[in-house]
Amino acid sequence: MAANNLTTIKFTSRMCLSLAREIYPEIVKLRRHLHQYPELAFEERYTNKVIAHELSRLNIKTKNGVAGTGIVGILESNKRGRVIALRADMDALPVNEETGLPFASKHLGKMHACGHDTHMSMLIGAAKILSKFRKELNGTVKFLFQPSEEKNPGGAPSMIKSGALSNPEVDVIFGQHITPDLPVGAVGIRPGPTMASADEIYITIYGKGGHGAKPHQAIDPILISAHVITALQAIISRSRNPLDASVLTIGSIHGGTATNIIPDSVKLTGTFRAMNERWRAEAHLLIKQTAEQTARGLGGKCKVEISRGYPVLINSEAETEFVRKAACELLGKKSAVNIPPVMGAEDFAYYLQKKPGTFWWIGGSSRKTGRTTSLHSSRFKIDETAMIYGAAFLAYLTLRYLSGLGENKL
Repeated sequence: MAANNLTTIKFTSRMCLSLAREIYPEIVKLRRHLHQYPELAFEERYTNKVIAHELSRLNIKTKNGVAGTGIVGILESNKRGRVIALRADMDALPVNEETGLPFASKHLGKMHACGHDTHMSMLIGAAKILSKFRKELNGTVKFLFQPSEEKNPGGAPSMIKSGALSNPEVDVIFGQHITPDLPVGAVGIRPGPTMASADEIYITIYGKGGHGAKPHQAIDPILISAHVITALQAIISRSRNPLDASVLTIGSIHGGTATNIIPDSVKLTGTFRAMNERWRAEAHLLIKQTAEQTARGLGGKCKVEISRGYPVLINSEAETEFVRKAACELLGKKSAVNIPPVMGAEDFAYYLQKKPGTFWWIGGSSRKTGRTTSLHSSRFKIDETAMIYGAAFLAYLTLRYLSGLGENKL
């Protein structure tokens, strides 16, 4: 790497960190405000107003009402160049908060238990930093504030359909997610298949109701459901290639009204996840056939519905390596952590089907918070100083990409 490039990289990285620390109180204030007023998927109307106000204060052009409650901010310079998109999700979860924080959710049964409040705040932080470099930008930055990441079919398809990746056309897209599984200052990176697909399974088993003392006169859907659940697990253990990660979980069973009554039907719901799209399609057929044939063999009937959810999230090789080098330059050589694939799902995968890019994890735990509970927990907490590094990293990554700093110019 040329000496002048190295000097520029060091200066730019230090500047981003310095500015992130300077605006940290503003980022924290925004995060805590958003945390107190969580909204569920496609209901993010107040959140939308807060984000739109923040962008307007920075004189960033906005397209509102994208995918309903989403926003696209556009930061342009006078210099023509590439277009980079940065995405943050906006929705909360139907969880009753039990953190005891002074800025806990004011909306009963709703909580930012997945850190989306920090994602929005870090992206606004990055926008604050990048707006200071407006004249120096060699291209355009698009800030994507996306609704409904948590609920199938996700907000990403609607954002794409609404033109979030066009006008101007995006060249590359990046996204990050806070995690309590990594320490503050760490960046979890993985090229290739990184997060699983996620499909919802709905099964209704029909039998013939009757008296619990006379099972021979009935067809017991509860007994059938037990056999169906067991048979479905054989798909994972015997039909799947052991090298293809996959999981099938039945999460709910509903049926019956009394101890001595055999019901007419039982409903099962569950999730199926895979890291291979070919196996995903094959498994859908096997799930349907296995459930139907098992029910039929015991005298009942079965209806299977599979709601296709998010696809496998596949990070681009070149863009992931770009992020790795940028993390090392900004946060130190040990900051970039190789992570294994996870069976959680993310609708960011839809963007990666359209554009090259990558999705990474930003560390959120420290001695201050200890090992906090997992994402989606009612007691989920993070060390807020993580947002300094998240905002700085998004800004530095953008400046590095648009200027083509370093040897690995994309």
